[in-house]
Amino acid sequence: MESSTDFRAQPIVQQEGRPVVVRACDMCRKKKIRCEPTSQGCGPCTKYGTRCHFTPIATKRKPRRPAGFRYIAQLERRLLGVETLLGDRSLGNPAIPDINWRNEQTTPAALRPFRGDDHNKTDLSTPGGHLTDRMWPHPAPELRPLSLPARQQLPTKAVALELVEDMFSNYNRFLPLFDEEDFLGEFHLKYETSNPRDAGWWACLNVVLSIAHRLRSIRAADPTQDHNLAYGYVQNALSVVSELNVSDRSLSAVQALAGMACILQGTPDPEPAAMLVAAALRLAQAMNLHRECSRPGLTESEAEKRRRVFWKVYILDKDISLRTGRPFGQDDDEMDVRLPSNASLEEDNLDLFNRRIGLALVQGQIYKQLYSVRAGRQTATQRVIAAQELSSLLSYWKSSAQLEMPEDTMILSGHPLSGQMIHKVVLRLTYIHCLTMIDRHLPQAAQTSSGQELSRSESSISPPGSLCVTEARKAIRLVEAIPQGDCACVWMLLPAFYAAASSMLYHLTRNPMSPNAASDLDLVEPFLRLLETLARDPSTLSQSEQLVRMRRTCNSLNLEAKEAVELFSSSSPVSFI
Repeated sequence: MESSTDFRAQPIVQQEGRPVVVRACDMCRKKKIRCEPTSQGCGPCTKYGTRCHFTPIATKRKPRRPAGFRYIAQLERRLLGVETLLGDRSLGNPAIPDINWRNEQTTPAALRPFRGDDHNKTDLSTPGGHLTDRMWPHPAPELRPLSLPARQQLPTKAVALELVEDMFSNYNRFLPLFDEEDFLGEFHLKYETSNPRDAGWWACLNVVLSIAHRLRSIRAADPTQDHNLAYGYVQNALSVVSELNVSDRSLSAVQALAGMACILQGTPDPEPAAMLVAAALRLAQAMNLHRECSRPGLTESEAEKRRRVFWKVYILDKDISLRTGRPFGQDDDEMDVRLPSNASLEEDNLDLFNRRIGLALVQGQIYKQLYSVRAGRQTATQRVIAAQELSSLLSYWKSSAQLEMPEDTMILSGHPLSGQMIHKVVLRLTYIHCLTMIDRHLPQAAQTSSGQELSRSESSISPPGSLCVTEARKAIRLVEAIPQGDCACVWMLLPAFYAAASSMLYHLTRNPMSPNAASDLDLVEPFLRLLETLARDPSTLSQSEQLVRMRRTCNSLNLEAKEAVELFSSSSPVSFI
């Protein structure tokens, strides 16, 4: 007798005009034993003298669900949401999602450029929240729901051209990401027909418009509108990130990804910027931008454009790596591209760009030799030797960069900083960040007594050397030199200010009898107020773990420093202050 798994041996009956097949009798199914149907009943039931009854089961079953059916259903729901949105807008009833990505449950998922874990959302709608400290009398836009179109509408061509010219006359002069002649040529040719299908051009155009509005917001009495427009345009650019990564292997794609990363550096969470920089760098490597002789047929002008784009991405890669304590993407041993030339740059601006490249090279070596996994496996003596070599390298860079600036005169003058001076401020603060990161590993290094646990890039705050403290005093004064309302600049420079402030405070806990003790406490106070200002918004505080650590550590060090200074002042008959 054939096995019951052979359906031909199983009883077939008619039910409502349809043939049905039974697999096993009720008793065998209940006992979970093999059922061997016969014309008299099944074998087990005949053997044990039980009633054999077959419950018919229809042969027609539900179709088997394909693999990934849940994901397909999710995509269909998202597509339905987009179609509904577009249909409503075409009827004159715009369904307006919230540009504030914290409320993304009200926004169709397909319109979200970035999607992380639900418990780790990032608000990119505003760069820094509502700064109400007296150092920033003009508040940035609040972290409140703000209704804007799903896709920011482009301005008229005349308005857009004015914005483009503002961007090229300011930001792009000092950190050349785009070629002005090429961009304006494409602008006049493509602007009226600009749409997301031309991903590279669409993203570059919106990046330029976003940067231009950010620059305007710094000078505006009320920067809210310019902030909103800036982040509306960056959302436009973010909507085509997948196309830039997958299907567009062009120089404009690298420029667009790098430009978006520059903008998103000024947010509480650096992760989106880090991902965009990584994507830009991988695409640049796929195009051999890191090689000098990658394409023999290139003219010198085209080769120069490629060099500038690569070095801009390189700067972003090394800067974000040291800020976040994560590996960089471009190894210096795997590149041979030359430095930019002065083909179309003013001499002073070219020098500034090349100094920034030189500092990025130092940043990469600091991470590699002191903060990488390999560095962590070395002995303390080996890291001290590496730190001494890096200190000499940074000192050589500073002497060649001629970094001295009249900080006090610049701040006390009360005049707004020029575009070039802002970049010099950023350069000096990046330098002090590098200096403190090296100084923590020099021979006098010791663990902080505050007991606070920091990330790798902020760990082991150690007694700073005299050079580090001196430079920290100069750098911390620049807190008040940041343009009013430029919250993005605050978030970008926060690690450097933290490095300077923590070095000064730790120095005071170990040297409370310093003649500069009282003045040092006063110098750090504006930065501590800035941290408290940023922490007033709970959503901002929840987005930035880095801010939480900085605030906790600085408050602890400040309390220790004040207690030490007050104790020394009360117990000493002679005051050195």
